Amino acid sequence: MQVNTVTRAAIALSFAFGVSGCLTVDDDEGPILSIELFWDARPEDDRFFRGTCNEAGVHWMEWTLYRSDTGEEVATRNEPCADGIDVIDPKPGDYWLEITGFDEEDEPIWRANCPEDEDAGLTVLRFDVAYACDILAPLP
Repeated sequence: MQVNTVTRAAIALSFAFGVSGCLTVDDDEGPILSIELFWDARPEDDRFFRGTCNEAGVHWMEWTLYRSDTGEEVATRNEPCADGIDVIDPKPGDYWLEITGFDEEDEPIWRANCPEDEDAGLTVLRFDVAYACDILAPLP
């Protein structure tokens, strides 16, 4: 009977430590807005084929994140091709992304607004959030 009590106490104690670790929110950084980028890997096809920037032949990209309510530019960058963007600690609100992909000859070929309807918004509250963005090619 004494072993049973000790076993129960050990299980309860380990459960208490495990739960407290899961429920503690000690994060000095704010939320992360992650945008997964899907590049049109088969621009010669009429249908969109989700691919990586390497599959699509994108050499580099430029992007700007805007607040939907004010149109304020929140973040912008020119960088080598990537398959995702993380914006650290954006204020709560709705955003939209404008992104352009360039080929090896620095010609803008891929372009998108995410979401397509800027009024729909990429919504950020208090927690990390992720969205997908399809980037079409070629430009007209």
